[in-house]
Amino acid sequence: MRKFHHFLFWIFLMSGFTVVGQSGIRGVVRDAIDGETLIGANIVYGEGLGTATDLDGQFEIPLEPGSYTLKFSYVGYENLTRKVTVKSGQWVEIKVDLRSTILGEVEVVADLAIDRETPVAFSNITPKQVQRELASQDLPMVLNTTPGIYATQQGGGDGDARINIRGFSQRNVAVMVDGIPVNDMENGWVYWSNWFGLDMITQRMQVQRGLGVSKLAIPSVGGTINIMTRGLDSKKQTRIKQEVGNNGFLRTSIGYNSGRLPGDWGVTLAGSFKRGDGWVDNTWTEGYFYYFKIDKQLGDHLLSLSGFGAPQQHAQRSWKVTI
Repeated sequence: MRKFHHFLFWIFLMSGFTVVGQSGIRGVVRDAIDGETLIGANIVYGEGLGTATDLDGQFEIPLEPGSYTLKFSYVGYENLTRKVTVKSGQWVEIKVDLRSTILGEVEVVADLAIDRETPVAFSNITPKQVQRELASQDLPMVLNTTPGIYATQQGGGDGDARINIRGFSQRNVAVMVDGIPVNDMENGWVYWSNWFGLDMITQRMQVQRGLGVSKLAIPSVGGTINIMTRGLDSKKQTRIKQEVGNNGFLRTSIGYNSGRLPGDWGVTLAGSFKRGDGWVDNTWTEGYFYYFKIDKQLGDHLLSLSGFGAPQQHAQRSWKVTI
């Protein structure tokens, strides 16, 4: 009987030490929105030490008394850090709510393709190439040396150039100036006589061949032409150009870019006047072009205000002579 009493005494003593000696952290990890438990969420409580939640989203970590920093993580959720103090012989109960990571919508507006990063065939036209090859032609004529592109200004009057990219007509090609679509909203056409002075402030022309991914309502089936004008990142520059051609053609143009002014402001101006009798009878032209842009850098954002106009008159061949 005495032995049995000793046996009960030792069992009671050991169980008492066990209860008193145990301490740690236990809890549950849930979704902060719908409250669903997260299975397999990672909990790190020391260098190289961690655990994961079970099928009920619960966890239990036996720890010695002290202060601990717990890091909770789960795929698709924001990481969370909690500091917990464990006392001797006590379990700390905690509830952790993880918030899901919200992915922002990706907008493709006025975006330029980047070499080896953008999976689309594209070509960049530099200002030197525009000055060397354009002369008094319409802007798309400088793209004739670009693979997959055919441009012509025959068969109409002044400014009636047309362009084909990979066989698609101009109605299926998106044309943008600083990312702003300029295609006719009714038929998708582009009237290049409205942009005959833009070459004075063109920083770069990029042609993307193939179906575009822009969310704008633009006809980018065959490709996209993005004409980027000079702005804050360009050097201060003033250009004046006088052109004289056959059939009484005369064009005077001026372009100005201020570069980056104090206060992160910038101004870009362009103006042009042209007249001519045309190389075909009754295809005369006379018109003006003006363009202005004011830029303001606001941290990582660029606020840009632009305006343009092209008052003009020109004749056009509206009939054909049969054989």
